[in-house]
Amino acid sequence: MRAVVAFEACYRLRSFTRAASALNVRQPAISHQIRVLEEDLGTKLFKRLGARISPTREADEFYIAVSSGLAEIVHSAERLRHRSGDGTLSLATYSGIAAFWLLPRLARADHPNKPAFRVTTADRDADIPFDSVDAAVLFGHGDWPGFEAILLARERVVPVAAPALAEVWRHRAASELVESGPLIHLEDPEERWFTWEEWRAHACPGTPAANAAFTVTNHGIAIQEATLGAGIALGWAGVVDDLLNRGALVALSDDPLTSQRGYYLVLSDRMRATPQRDWLMGALEIAGDTEHAS
Repeated sequence: MRAVVAFEACYRLRSFTRAASALNVRQPAISHQIRVLEEDLGTKLFKRLGARISPTREADEFYIAVSSGLAEIVHSAERLRHRSGDGTLSLATYSGIAAFWLLPRLARADHPNKPAFRVTTADRDADIPFDSVDAAVLFGHGDWPGFEAILLARERVVPVAAPALAEVWRHRAASELVESGPLIHLEDPEERWFTWEEWRAHACPGTPAANAAFTVTNHGIAIQEATLGAGIALGWAGVVDDLLNRGALVALSDDPLTSQRGYYLVLSDRMRATPQRDWLMGALEIAGDTEHAS
């Protein structure tokens, strides 16, 4: 089981070193577990590319089964916790939304009957424990069957950077930004999120391919690196609003890339006509006439 968990982290993070950090072990321990697993399976799982690793076709096939199995374990644990009925409000969302939008609002929402709450994060909707959470903040078209979906914000995306880096790039042409700027790319196997290539096609379609400065696998990490001045990230409305308002980030364009997708508050049937629902709506400053999706 340790070898399987090590494999899952290596595959997801594309690095033995990052996997070791995530699992709080030393890098040689990860290498040993992968070697044990490869010997047991009789096949090579990763190719080394300097500091990074590339999964083989066999690893791609194995990961589908491993990720599904681990997700089911997590979901089962969440279901058991939820049945304990301790009155805790159970929420789920993506890590970037949790860190930069949801948690700050919940923390500053003051009310005599403020419930205890627990926030679960996942990078994919497939890993959200829908059957054990009361509510979630998710991205999509509003189509989560069996749940009430309330639109929070339509998708609006602009390049963002820390003030010092923004001072260097904010007045340059979009073509120069895309072609030679220190762009933080988001690796997205599900192809759900706008990419720098789509921004290039929107802002300066005649420009060559976007500069590949460096890539991360999580939008929250991309935004964190941007606030530290490490590069320029694509920032989604909702995720970066507070950071823009307090000057931690600066928008480098006033021409956003948009779509009909958006961020939604997704509520389970358990939340209908409950004090927790009223508190959550107030904490997130959601008006009663906000657009709903069926």
